[in-house]
Amino acid sequence: MVQRLSILDMAPVDLETSAKQALINSVKLASKADELGYERFWVTEHHNISSVASASPELLIGQIAANTQRIRVGSGGVMLPNHSPLKVAENFKLLETFYPDRIDLGVGRAPGTDSKTALALRRSKNSLNADDLQGLLRELRGYDHPSESLSDSFAQIIAMPQDAPLPPIWILGSSPYSAQLAAIEAANYSFAYHFNPAGAKEAISLYRKLYQANHGVSAPDVILGVSVIGGDTDKEVEYQKRILSLKFLQSLGHFNGVDPLKAHELQFSETHHQATQSFLSTNVIGTWGELKPKLDYLADTLSVQELIVSTAQEGFDTRLKLYEKLAELYNLQPN
Repeated sequence: MVQRLSILDMAPVDLETSAKQALINSVKLASKADELGYERFWVTEHHNISSVASASPELLIGQIAANTQRIRVGSGGVMLPNHSPLKVAENFKLLETFYPDRIDLGVGRAPGTDSKTALALRRSKNSLNADDLQGLLRELRGYDHPSESLSDSFAQIIAMPQDAPLPPIWILGSSPYSAQLAAIEAANYSFAYHFNPAGAKEAISLYRKLYQANHGVSAPDVILGVSVIGGDTDKEVEYQKRILSLKFLQSLGHFNGVDPLKAHELQFSETHHQATQSFLSTNVIGTWGELKPKLDYLADTLSVQELIVSTAQEGFDTRLKLYEKLAELYNLQPN
């Protein structure tokens, strides 16, 4: 049963707006989510993607937290292999200082970009294929308790502000690997259903089983990440689906230069149709009256109580309306 709703925002850049406006819109959306009663508002880390403006989650978190009152604000997530764990610790200790008990630190292992940009971020070809999220996570946590878990090389390093704790850490993932790591490390877990719908049940069950086996207590509640497309009518929903389908095909190199707002004028081949159907199948789609039963069924099937909702549909107003409607459907109330 869904008891809490949250938002995952990428600061999407709409077709007729700018990246700067996209970031301003994210702050506006977070403020509205705060008023509506959403549990948390997370922002992503993506690089060198012209349709996504959220490249520096820690800075955007500070701006959002300053413009909201009670909603939790966090990263969904910081891609830890892109960064020094020390710098991540310093950033989030600072955020926790100014906004105590309102910050979440979600971490992941994907670069959030292409290989060339990942090299620009990580500065080493050797690190491009490195996959030591567990080691990076332990180092990050070690800056809360240096004498306990930091290597000898870093044991004397103090992450300032020294007297501020790290906020709660969430491991974000869509595979058994992330579930296993979160369980072993006694971390919170958020599963990205929109990346791997078929793997959700296995990963979440594995997390709960291993957490109990390793720590002797039940695992914390899992957050399920879902991508949603909605509208007042079937026609509005189909319009959004068509635009997103064309954008997806363009990301694969098809229909270059075509205005996505004219997507309804195009004829897709059977191959294009199959590709877009596969893409859309990772979304929960429907009119307002159809969305809640679908979301409830998903939550009940996976025994989760909190959904973190994202949407890439075109138009800030349409996204705002979607979140307003979901708040209404679930009778959200600010704490």
